[in-house]
Amino acid sequence: MWFHSCLTMNQKIDRIKELRKDGFSIREISKQLTLSYSSVRKYSFGVEMTTEGKLKYSSTNGITKQITIDPRLSIEKVRIISNLLFDGAVYNVEYHYSIMYINGSRNLVDQFRNDMKIVYGVEPSSFEICQSNTSTYFRIKYLSKVIYEDLLTYFNTYSTSKENCLMPNWLLNADQNIKIIFLQAFFANEGSISVSGKLAADLKNKAIIFHLSKFCKDLGLKNYITRYYKQGWAYKLILNLSEENYQRFLELGLFSDAVVMKGFFKGMRKVDVLINYCSKRSWNIAQEPR
Repeated sequence: MWFHSCLTMNQKIDRIKELRKDGFSIREISKQLTLSYSSVRKYSFGVEMTTEGKLKYSSTNGITKQITIDPRLSIEKVRIISNLLFDGAVYNVEYHYSIMYINGSRNLVDQFRNDMKIVYGVEPSSFEICQSNTSTYFRIKYLSKVIYEDLLTYFNTYSTSKENCLMPNWLLNADQNIKIIFLQAFFANEGSISVSGKLAADLKNKAIIFHLSKFCKDLGLKNYITRYYKQGWAYKLILNLSEENYQRFLELGLFSDAVVMKGFFKGMRKVDVLINYCSKRSWNIAQEPR
């Protein structure tokens, strides 16, 4: 609307609050007032919608209107759940219900985006390429109460640092294919391989990492767990260093398409680092994961 460009900043702030009360989304307000999303979010924080506004918001929030929940647990949905558990977030602040996934591998983030399209029929609300002092990573985000509520039927929280984040019975009793997908997400998001060939993955949640250890053992991967202190207790699952163990790890494709984010092998695919290590040991290792 052309007249919004004539408003002072204080007038725009008042208008932001009026529109938010009336049930307009942050994105809609941002477009109307030609302000950044972050500015609108800042000035609308704490503004409560009227009863009519809540009805308007729920009926016109575009992403939720398109979603139909499929109760079947597909491969794509299991990947979504497991990736969010190990390197994502499912949370809400007031009326904002967010699903976010972060990874240094563009391929894994693109896979997550494709899985969300297949399972929920939606495109992301935002996609960012982020730079830190040491690396580049990708962040993809969705805003949807419907998806948020559906995901919470599988895990009560997706924050593994919380003690009440527990392995649900549906996963403990799942078939091996589903458990393999969870292990792939675990090692892709939390796993590492050192120059000396130590293959490991870390987690703060004791209950979950011990279940993952059992998943590994059931699949023929010998491993053990150590505990260390780093701003609280954390746990490291370490695979026994042997040709048979590493061959099995590669057969299961547990590093997926993850990349090394820091250190000597920065930028390389984790699976390539592992294959190179095995080659130096003259081990008879398959060159590609399943």
